[in-house]
Amino acid sequence: MSERPSQTVGVKARSSVSLRARQHLAPTAIQGLEVLALPVARLDAYVRDLVERNPLLELDYARGDLSFEQFPEECPEVSDDLDTPTDDFGACAPSAVAWGAQGFDLARLRDECSQTETLHSHLRMQLASARIDEDDRELMDALIENIDDNGYFAGSMAAVCAETSRSVEDGLRLLSRVQQLSPRGVGARDLAECLMLQLDDDVAYAEVIRDILRSGLEDLAENRTTKLMRTYHLTIDDLSALREAICSLNPRPGASFSQRKGTVYVIPDLAIRRDGVGFSVRVTGELSETLVLNGAYDRLIRQGALDRDTLEWVCEKRAEADAALANIDQRKKTLHRFGVYLVEAQYDFFVGGDARMRPLTMQQAADALGVHVSTISRTVQDKRVLTPWGVYPLKHFFSSSLACSAEERRHALSSLAIKDRIKDLVAHEDRRTPLSDASITAILNGEGVDIKRRTVAKYREALGIGRQSQRRR
Repeated sequence: MSERPSQTVGVKARSSVSLRARQHLAPTAIQGLEVLALPVARLDAYVRDLVERNPLLELDYARGDLSFEQFPEECPEVSDDLDTPTDDFGACAPSAVAWGAQGFDLARLRDECSQTETLHSHLRMQLASARIDEDDRELMDALIENIDDNGYFAGSMAAVCAETSRSVEDGLRLLSRVQQLSPRGVGARDLAECLMLQLDDDVAYAEVIRDILRSGLEDLAENRTTKLMRTYHLTIDDLSALREAICSLNPRPGASFSQRKGTVYVIPDLAIRRDGVGFSVRVTGELSETLVLNGAYDRLIRQGALDRDTLEWVCEKRAEADAALANIDQRKKTLHRFGVYLVEAQYDFFVGGDARMRPLTMQQAADALGVHVSTISRTVQDKRVLTPWGVYPLKHFFSSSLACSAEERRHALSSLAIKDRIKDLVAHEDRRTPLSDASITAILNGEGVDIKRRTVAKYREALGIGRQSQRRR
């Protein structure tokens, strides 16, 4: 019996010590960053919540832009002429308008509160005086209830007829009667049927248009010109006339009767306006400007009228109030600094619009303002700015750059400026021979812009512009 050689396993213990620096933010600093990230609409809600939770904070409306003393005590009589202008803020206008052009418009309030006629009520009103059997009327009401806001019959015919104990043939017969009502095209089950219901027989090429709607609608949407011309024996001029006739039809006949959707109001956090030869920067937020400390508690502390527990509670609330005021003030200062920097960095945009947008990154803004890039990210998060060219998200001003070798252009162009140029080229192209991505690339390269065809295609798709074949007319 042979002996196996013994094996020895060695275990070595190693220990290492490393130093790592970790940055911890104090709760007050975290709160400051959270306040900085708030858009103005949510900032006002935050201020109201502060006032409700902390009795040492209150809203002093006398410090705001609009005080009660600015309203007229009584309204003089006005003429019935609705075109009578009013120049003074607070001057009484006609009954439809409360304070004039700069005040609150009561006509809008009246429109919001008024009952809007729905598509369903419009259809039923047309059938009110018609001689219809009661059983048929019940089924027609059920059919109308299944017509959506766009005017299409979106229900199941079998299910609707089963609920009313009627046959599918009766449902189809009565749906055909609904389709004869206005608006034209209502009650259709698909887009092709909707458009055919609106097509008059005296329209040129009516039968050909119906054939295209039945079987060639996808080819028409994809602008497959050659296939359509070959299939329906059309010339390019004939096809162009057919396309115009189809485009004149309404694909959403019930849209005008749709109930008013919830309006979303955009409130800019910054307002940058022309001020002589330069620009002025203002941070908005009316409630934040009127938030103040309640001096009554300070007087109680100085008078020594509080017991120990109450004094501790008041001091705690005072510390919270001071921190909240400091955070809101810091937010305003940071936004104002960023607004001033934005005017300097994108001065060409504020003078000339999107076509003169400069490339800019958040890191560049952070370096210029001496803050961390995350601070810039929070500064622009969900915020907008009012400019001479409209309201823009603050993130709109950050874009990548493309090299430009043209001597007349000293700086690289931003991707937004390139997109604006592509949009302009497509808008002025010949619809019979639209520009291809390669052609647009060649034009931009000829203008000194170093750009590839795939980048042009990406920008074109981002702008919602179709391919060359889809734009051919």
